[in-house]
Amino acid sequence: ELILTLAVQGKLVPQDPSDEPASELLQKIRTEKARLIAEGKIKRSKLQIEINVDEKPFVTPTDWAWIRLGESMEMLNGKAFKPSDWLPSGLPIVRIQNLNKLEASFNYCDPETISEKNKINDETFLISWSGTPGTSFGAFIWQRGAAALNQHIFKCELIGHAFVPEFLKLSINSQLNVLIAKAQGGVGLQHVTKGTLESLVLVLPPLAEQARIVTRVEELMQLCDALE
Repeated sequence: ELILTLAVQGKLVPQDPSDEPASELLQKIRTEKARLIAEGKIKRSKLQIEINVDEKPFVTPTDWAWIRLGESMEMLNGKAFKPSDWLPSGLPIVRIQNLNKLEASFNYCDPETISEKNKINDETFLISWSGTPGTSFGAFIWQRGAAALNQHIFKCELIGHAFVPEFLKLSINSQLNVLIAKAQGGVGLQHVTKGTLESLVLVLPPLAEQARIVTRVEELMQLCDALE
């Protein structure tokens, strides 16, 4: 938790004045989004883009920016599979337990019955938005081949190439307590709404610095594992 906190506050690696500033990344996102809207590929969002001062929990380094999660991606929910859709073999169905436990078994489906928006492959960015706080919520990068996505997980299509996916993952996961505090539902199974996720405020460092931060986090996490 400390490593993630320091990472998203810009305290793990030095800043480089020669990096392209995050303001340029914001412009790329907005240009790409305008193009996609004009082409009818995405709908115009009603998301409040402006970020208030009280939504910024700390002072960012120079050339960093703030962004709402929903501004940087389109979120597509998985398919609501029925038990009658399950097959003994075929395309694996990714459920929440398959994100959290590598040993969890898969259900399977007929790939011909699955739309492209519900298909994923290596490097697909996912956000689990339902389950048990502390175990189920969070961002993931899928690395286990072609599969179909079950409901309660968003397939996220990044816009503008403004984030290194690994940095975006750790940035979202550094704010799980914020998301869980806004979760709805009873004791046990809860869910975070799409609107809550889209409104989440994240830092946006320069792209090159994001890559440096990810490398440093990986080094420190390996050290933590070794010490443990």
